[in-house]
Amino acid sequence: MYKINQYILETIFHIVGNRPQFVKLAILYKELSNARFSQKIIHSGQHSSAEMSDIFFSQLALPEIDFFLQQQSTYSPDTFIAEASVSLQDYLGSYTDSYVFVYGDTNTTLAGATAAHNLSIPLFHVEAGVRTGDSSMPEEVNRVSTDKIATTNYCCTEKNYFTMVAEGYGNTIKNRVKLTGDLMYDAFLKVPFAPQKTIVQKNYVAATIHRAANIVSKDNLSAIVEGLNNIHKEIPVVMPLHPHTRKRIIEHGLSPEFFIIDPLGYPAMKTFLTHCSYVITDSGGAAREAFFCKKRSLIVMEYPFWPEIIEAGCSTNVAAESLQLYESFLKLPSLCPDFETPIFGNGNAAQLISEDILLLQD
Repeated sequence: MYKINQYILETIFHIVGNRPQFVKLAILYKELSNARFSQKIIHSGQHSSAEMSDIFFSQLALPEIDFFLQQQSTYSPDTFIAEASVSLQDYLGSYTDSYVFVYGDTNTTLAGATAAHNLSIPLFHVEAGVRTGDSSMPEEVNRVSTDKIATTNYCCTEKNYFTMVAEGYGNTIKNRVKLTGDLMYDAFLKVPFAPQKTIVQKNYVAATIHRAANIVSKDNLSAIVEGLNNIHKEIPVVMPLHPHTRKRIIEHGLSPEFFIIDPLGYPAMKTFLTHCSYVITDSGGAAREAFFCKKRSLIVMEYPFWPEIIEAGCSTNVAAESLQLYESFLKLPSLCPDFETPIFGNGNAAQLISEDILLLQD
């Protein structure tokens, strides 16, 4: 068996910075607490507002943050990654016998991965192997770069796993690769729902839009808002508004006609998605949550992160174009979805990751 360390582990560091990472962290942190690991949480500051950070830590019963970088998310991506990596190296460098966990594909992920790599700390990448084929997407660059330097890559789906195997991981590329399933599915099964609050009196569409490519461009965001306005004339559209999206809507002078609500914590978001009729999103996390809730979804991305959902007939995707968005939405009722295929595993990803870490220590 391939081992990355011959000593007893002292500390696991979890480096996180946004909503989906907090959710995954909560599930894995609890599982690893049942083993013999000391754990510390590092928050990059990528999402630091109360509605996008504090509420998740409190609702998910996460312990206090051990180190908060207070990194400015308004920095350019390159500046954020470089400065966060230096700060992380300064902090991690004072510890020995440690592992670093990073999650997903954010700038926080690559900053943490770079810091661990530069310090020769074993690095574990949760949610590895996702490929869109679009290298213009920052998330694609972050994920591929992190996969390459991670000591171990944990994959959510079979497609992710076999993609990495085809690229040579576990063979010509010595980095380990494991199929574990998705911590987000673990969370969906284990975190209780929030009480339902009536948002509209009849069926509604749950919408989330926050991806940089869709909100920085005035043309893209204008098209999305126009498309949602048109859908809202057919069925109420309700959007928990991400702070970055709210800022861009104001800057671009747009006029949403659909319902806007404040951002939701994780239990409330589960309830929100469970009681909707359809989901429209540009979020890889919300697209998965729609699948978990057995809701047909429209993904506003030309190259989605999870084509498995589309292949299962549960979703379709569209570029940021008003008429296409509207017409694609009208086709959702005619989809023939297969929500039973366990695309994202069996809800035991945290257990499999914990068992893998224990094996490395034996």
